[in-house]
Amino acid sequence: MLSKQMTTNLELLAEGSLGADATWREHRESYDSLGEAFPALPEVRRENAEFGGIKGFRYVPPGADETRAIVYFHGGGYCIGSERSHEMIVTRLARIAGCPLWFPLYRLAPEHPFPVPVEDCIAAWQGFAELGAEPGRVAFAGDSAGGGLVFSVSQAARDRGMVLPKCCVALSPWTDMEGTGTWRAGDPERDAFLSPAELEMLVDGFLAGADRRDPLAAPIFGSFEGLPPFLIQASRSELLYDDAVRLAAALEHANNPPFLELAEEGTPHVWHHMVPDVPEAVRALGNAAAYVRHLTNGG
Repeated sequence: MLSKQMTTNLELLAEGSLGADATWREHRESYDSLGEAFPALPEVRRENAEFGGIKGFRYVPPGADETRAIVYFHGGGYCIGSERSHEMIVTRLARIAGCPLWFPLYRLAPEHPFPVPVEDCIAAWQGFAELGAEPGRVAFAGDSAGGGLVFSVSQAARDRGMVLPKCCVALSPWTDMEGTGTWRAGDPERDAFLSPAELEMLVDGFLAGADRRDPLAAPIFGSFEGLPPFLIQASRSELLYDDAVRLAAALEHANNPPFLELAEEGTPHVWHHMVPDVPEAVRALGNAAAYVRHLTNGG
């Protein structure tokens, strides 16, 4: 059974949803307003950072182990999202994992359509690796489109001869731009955070007519051989449930079975945003941070 706090927040989200005629600016402001409802941890320090020519931030918890790190790719369908929309997630991941978290601000579509957002993240990882970090003590993490970026950046790094991180965490990952028979046919009332119409809008803004099966955009069509270990978290009732299950099957077929954690029915897409007042979000982020901490510590 969903917690009372989860149910209350789902009702508030439904009341605040935008109409189909909203502008990109309005969508971005609405998404960023999550940071007002669900605040960051104040004890985690935010510093300006730049790696690979990509500006961003570095989040440092008290007593951080500077020999380990998380590189986090934010969600928002490649068109929205920023530190404001995600500090509630990243500050807690950094705090529980006990290490700094690097947060690249990749350029957003539709002003910068595919492949710019993806190439920015690849450049950020290359730049981060060149700082001298030991890849065996670094994790990738990301949510939604950022969960897709975890896969596409890992695949690109492997194919381009770059180093790979020790492990990866994908929260409600989105990796299929076609969605035929899956999210495109989904019930628009199924998920409080996401609808088929919103995903259609994001695909159009992101790809601007590019190939919907290009693995850089849709890593479900890429190769899963030789990737790091993965933790995938998704909800059984979220619109992108099929993406998570298909990704897990693809990794298992490549002899790299992931940890697949599925939240109960009624939990929305990237419910992790709703920390600290929703127990399901606190638990999921705690599990993700524990996974990172274990593997980057040599587990």
